[in-house]
Amino acid sequence: MTPSATAAPPSRRERRKAETRRRLVEAAAEVISAVGVDAATISAITEAADVGLGTFYLYFPDRDAITAAVGDELLARIGEAAAEAAARADADDPLTRHRAATRAVCRVAKDHGRLLHALYRWHGPDSGAALRDRFISGMRANLEHAMKAGCLRKEDPALAAHAILGLYAECILYWAAERGKDWHKLEQFLERTSICALTA
Repeated sequence: MTPSATAAPPSRRERRKAETRRRLVEAAAEVISAVGVDAATISAITEAADVGLGTFYLYFPDRDAITAAVGDELLARIGEAAAEAAARADADDPLTRHRAATRAVCRVAKDHGRLLHALYRWHGPDSGAALRDRFISGMRANLEHAMKAGCLRKEDPALAAHAILGLYAECILYWAAERGKDWHKLEQFLERTSICALTA
């Protein structure tokens, strides 16, 4: 038998703890989206989650820790969306991974644009730098793959990834502020612009 087949289901207490943590992270995402990381308070987060202030500290030591958890969940969603997009894309195209990542960012940003931008601007001790670094790492790998295949001009892939991240962040903030916009149009623009910048 595999370990997963013999593992006991989570207890009622474990399920309640997981549910409370989920509510706190979701509430933090709502508050951060509305006011940004610096203005988000623990009391506002616990009020939005409908839990006591003391309960917060059973799960997170401070605001930066819960902000990092929010960022981890958002990056996981982008990663899942990118994997799905890549699976449906042309495997023979060396730019497939870059295109898939662009589509994934836009699809997640459609629902979480303000949150993405708030995390991008975050400068706390754990800060958005760690989140940016993880995003940059994936983007850099995608660009290096396309550069080695000769689809993109050879440039410093880390610098190119930073430039593309800045383009995406500012365009997503603008697009998120304009209600009712066609996110597919933004997706096509970012894909076209980022590729053209490295093929000219």
